Amino acid sequence: MPPKQVKKTLWVDCERCGCCITSNDKNAHVNLNCEKDQLKCPYIEEKKLHSWLVRGGPLQEGVPRSSVMIHPSAGSLIGAVIGGALQLSREGAPTLVKRMWPSKTAAPAAVILPAADLTGAWCSDSKKVTVSVVEGTIPEATRVVIKIKNYKLETDICDILKQHFLNNFVSIGTVLVYYYFGKKLEIEVIDVRSEKVDGMNETWCTLCESTVWTIEKDATQKVKKKPVSLGGVNDILDEIQTFVNISFNKDGLTANFQPTRGLLIHGHSGIGKTAICKYLIDNLNCYHIEVNGPSIFSKYFGETEATMKGLFTKAIENEPSIILVDEIETICPRRSSGSTEQERRITSAFVALLDSLHEENNRVFVLATTRKPDAIDPMLRRFGRLDKEIEVPIPDRIRRKEILYSLLKNLPNRISSQDIDAIADLAHGYVAADLVNLCTQASMKCIKQSRDAIEHEDLMAALTVVRPSAMRELLIEIPNVRWSDIGGMDNLKLKLRQAVEWPLKHSASFKRLGVKPLSGVLLYGPPGCSKTMIAKALATESGLNFLSIKGPELFSKWVGESERAVRDLFTKARQVAPSIIFFDEMDAIGGERGVGEAGVHERVLAQLLTELDGVVPLNSVTILAATNRPDKMDRALLRPGRLDRLIYVPLPDYETRLQILELKLATMSTSEDVNPHNLATVTDGFSGAELQAVCHEAALQALEKDLDCRAVTMEHFFSVLREFSPRTPKSLLKVYEEFALGQKSG
Repeated sequence: MPPKQVKKTLWVDCERCGCCITSNDKNAHVNLNCEKDQLKCPYIEEKKLHSWLVRGGPLQEGVPRSSVMIHPSAGSLIGAVIGGALQLSREGAPTLVKRMWPSKTAAPAAVILPAADLTGAWCSDSKKVTVSVVEGTIPEATRVVIKIKNYKLETDICDILKQHFLNNFVSIGTVLVYYYFGKKLEIEVIDVRSEKVDGMNETWCTLCESTVWTIEKDATQKVKKKPVSLGGVNDILDEIQTFVNISFNKDGLTANFQPTRGLLIHGHSGIGKTAICKYLIDNLNCYHIEVNGPSIFSKYFGETEATMKGLFTKAIENEPSIILVDEIETICPRRSSGSTEQERRITSAFVALLDSLHEENNRVFVLATTRKPDAIDPMLRRFGRLDKEIEVPIPDRIRRKEILYSLLKNLPNRISSQDIDAIADLAHGYVAADLVNLCTQASMKCIKQSRDAIEHEDLMAALTVVRPSAMRELLIEIPNVRWSDIGGMDNLKLKLRQAVEWPLKHSASFKRLGVKPLSGVLLYGPPGCSKTMIAKALATESGLNFLSIKGPELFSKWVGESERAVRDLFTKARQVAPSIIFFDEMDAIGGERGVGEAGVHERVLAQLLTELDGVVPLNSVTILAATNRPDKMDRALLRPGRLDRLIYVPLPDYETRLQILELKLATMSTSEDVNPHNLATVTDGFSGAELQAVCHEAALQALEKDLDCRAVTMEHFFSVLREFSPRTPKSLLKVYEEFALGQKSG
């Protein structure tokens, strides 16, 4: 039965707007012209109380734990009954349903809730509160599923919570507060079920003695996220998913053979190994556990192994499931004399757990990632453990294009498909993380300029800021030499472009004619004729990655290290293809075998020959070598298929000398009598380096006579030339002639 009407001594009606206001606030209400600002003037309208919130202390003895305290007069005006359900709402906060309990000591319009039970926006005093009666009957909950938001609790406290929150009203999203040994737990209701009857409230339920409480396991993992699309790795995703599906299927052929239950994914840092695994886990929609070194290691003896065993047990209980082991080399490193006892124990424990998956035929699949597969204990890489190994390669042009497409489709942009193709061509050595950074930098520039979409210029500017990770570790040199910096030799430049640029930029024409690109080019000629400079200009102008190696750099006193250096060099070149490997002073590496004592030189040469035309093809990798003594080169290097084209870089002729001098004199302050034509005429037989030296010496002579001189004169040049003569011996030029004749006759 509703309570008897209370005389409206505390509340009065407003004659203008018809709402009820407290008698003390009547003047303020009139002064506000009936404005509904209840923080200054609370009011009741259409059986709803609009007032302020009072955060009180603990509820008095006998008052239900789920109560809200309001004055009896306000309760009467909105039609509330003692113990009845009231709905409380405020802007920016989840709705609450509480039981009405009268408080005669409170102000007529006050809404009192215990401060200890409030969370989020309900802790604020500055926003209005609206209180109204809940219509209909609220059903009893048969089952409620919760998760603890702010604390990882190993103990099951469902029985305690069931008694504490008895008769509370809850719905999906309700946050309950409970103090567990002084720790404030925020308990969110994930799901609530009830046997609904017609006429009952379908949103809220009452917690009762028969309600079954459940704490959701790893609730955070079951929150659906919008899957992030991955570009450029569809073939890898399909292959991994095939292995996982076979492992999870116990019917048919899989019942009669041992399927793969472990897979090792390796590749360069930032390549997307972990992203691939998490993408698969999201799409397979199965239970998963993540394992990493810092989370399982303990200083106490045996605790790390116990933690690891617990994770595997949890995965088995929730099969089918996936265990993701990120950076497995930190957990199971290769054993060595310096390995600790703990490392050996953990590795053995991990191996035993992998083997147990086969013994019990559990539907548990292990995905492990690493950047250094050789750093893992070899025990893990045999059949029955991490059976399959998949390398995620550094993206080539096609993969880079697919990654950029997948990234840009989620960003506002005005970039054409042709522009994306062009940027993918320029992004040599960029891994997936670099391309994400590229789009981020482009977005930042767009935001700074207050534009609403990314444009082609933004990505081009980002290319100059973002340095490719694959090159950062390989220390690839980026030369800054142009063809315009090298005087003359137009025919030589054309031959090099034909050998290096054309196969890459016009590959369709080569395939149509059935022409195989050249494997390598040897530049030979006198010292100082710009062979090294030509190689750098070729790399710059063609836009290829450039790895420069001087012969002696590959040699080591340790047995096997020199051959390993050659293998690593070619591996790096393949990773960042298209690329050029430039061997300077090639005769130091490729010298003729059988001359002198056999040793590391012959082993290095044998390794080099194997890499040039071995089992692993040199796709989009061109070898460029330079030497002053081609006659000392081993003949095996000079056959077709290795260093295919031999290009002679002669001493500069008149036209070439003239262009070299003009380039140099353009950077000097010279008098009007300095004539480059005359200098080119009198410097016959000079190399490019010697012409540079002549100009340098002339400037020094001018400064020697007068430190304040303003220009170098022709007299200074003639003074130098009287004492300066070309240093290339005729015997060396004859060697080149004989070598060229030998190649023609051969």
